[in-house]
Amino acid sequence: MPSTVTAAGVARDQALAALRRVRRGTPVSEAIAAAETMKSADRALTAQLVYGVLRHRRYLDAWMRPFQRGRLSPDIRDILRLALFQMGWLDRVPAYAAVHAAVEQAKVVQPRAAGLVNAVLRRAQSRPPDPDHLSLGERFSHPDWLVERWRARYGPRLVSILEADNRVPPLMLRVNLSRTTRNAVLEELANLGVAAEPSAYLPEAVRVQGSLWLEDLPAFRRGLATVQDESGMLVGWILDPKPGDRIIDMAAGVGGKALHVLERTDGAVRLTGLDVSKPRLALFSENLKRTGYHDRVELAHSAAEGYAAQHRSTYDRIILDAPCSGLGVLRRRVDGRWSKAPDDLRALSARQQELLRAAAELAKPSGGVIVYSTCSAEPEETIEVLERVGPDRLGLVREDVTPFLPHAALRDFVTDGMLTLAPGDLGMDGFFIARLRKD
Repeated sequence: MPSTVTAAGVARDQALAALRRVRRGTPVSEAIAAAETMKSADRALTAQLVYGVLRHRRYLDAWMRPFQRGRLSPDIRDILRLALFQMGWLDRVPAYAAVHAAVEQAKVVQPRAAGLVNAVLRRAQSRPPDPDHLSLGERFSHPDWLVERWRARYGPRLVSILEADNRVPPLMLRVNLSRTTRNAVLEELANLGVAAEPSAYLPEAVRVQGSLWLEDLPAFRRGLATVQDESGMLVGWILDPKPGDRIIDMAAGVGGKALHVLERTDGAVRLTGLDVSKPRLALFSENLKRTGYHDRVELAHSAAEGYAAQHRSTYDRIILDAPCSGLGVLRRRVDGRWSKAPDDLRALSARQQELLRAAAELAKPSGGVIVYSTCSAEPEETIEVLERVGPDRLGLVREDVTPFLPHAALRDFVTDGMLTLAPGDLGMDGFFIARLRKD
């Protein structure tokens, strides 16, 4: 039974349940989506609480540490984190209300811990940690190994990157300019009372600052707007698809980048969406129906290597948005900072090299184009993948991405013809994109 009956209480209870799911390995977005049916406002608060706790988890633990005694069960620790996050970041929640709600939750989950929860929060509410007494990892809620890795790479930029990771990112919408205008979508958002602005860097992008439940937006329901960060949209620009091209998205997922190709060409291409996950392909199929492109794409459930062996030299354009660590998108995938380890990069790099070799097999000779991208800027997953594969050994030539970029400001992030965005650059997610051509 819920611990409280107020709307905020429903959100807190659902947030606690979602945090349990995350502890068991469920991705945060799925953990929130699995919540019980709620009003849009309650669901929005639930998401704010869950993302906030995961984004600031290490800082919250440092805040409660001086006041706790003994080991805490995972549920009690999350109850304390939820209350401290409300005290520290949600001005509309009085401290006494956060304490009361946490105690009521504890009475339901672990009654004997209710007194401990009350004592910790009453002592902690007026004594947040002194930032000067925290490590950077504690202060900005990142694992130490990642802080040290980025310190070595970014030097004086380290703090600004950690700060960017901890800002609540805007919801990014990609507008299908072949079927509507960006101003029309902005007008719909304004009519809903949602704050939004056009991107300065891509003509199809809208940055939503206000709270929006997508199903409330008519343009989304009609398939005229899709969620995608600006850095991800750049893949479609650098691919530069042409009408009549035969194109494959080798790790299509739910189809975001493939749909962008269809929008840029008004569907005048032959496109294959390949993925090893049937559930992801099912979501891709739903997105195709929502956007009206369901008859323009062939979905294929297969491992890339096996598919490449059967379809050699077939495709004019290839998207390889490779599975990666996601270390460039930690501001969105806030649970990722707690589930990654340095060894993951080596394993992912090996897989990325295998996929790039498969992409070279799929590309048509004398002009087939591969766009290799990752939502990570880590060297092991980006430039080192290209170096270890050796494009020349695969008959590939690296091409400069600069001519395909939609805004001059992006040129400052191109090195040796490849685009690398650190987290927060131009307000975008961290990302890497290279363009290769088959000789």
